[in-house]
Amino acid sequence: MGRNLGVEYKMRMSQELKDKIAESAKELNRSMNADIVARLEQSFEKPITSEHEVNDLRELLEQSIENNKKYFQMIEELLKKSH
Repeated sequence: MGRNLGVEYKMRMSQELKDKIAESAKELNRSMNADIVARLEQSFEKPITSEHEVNDLRELLEQSIENNKKYFQMIEELLKKSH
């Protein structure tokens, strides 16, 4: 966040929100201002997952589930043979 942050903007928020920001900033070892700016900047970033990416992940998950079912069947068969 090395950009010039010389513009000032005053805002109002609830005490509860301020407390949440203060806690977050403390956990991340940064000022409340830096925490607020980072959160605002993040809200304008392009979403990481598009519908296409979600569908790809869903397909990978389904394949993984099917592979796991096959592995469990193989293990069960091996266990039956060993007894």
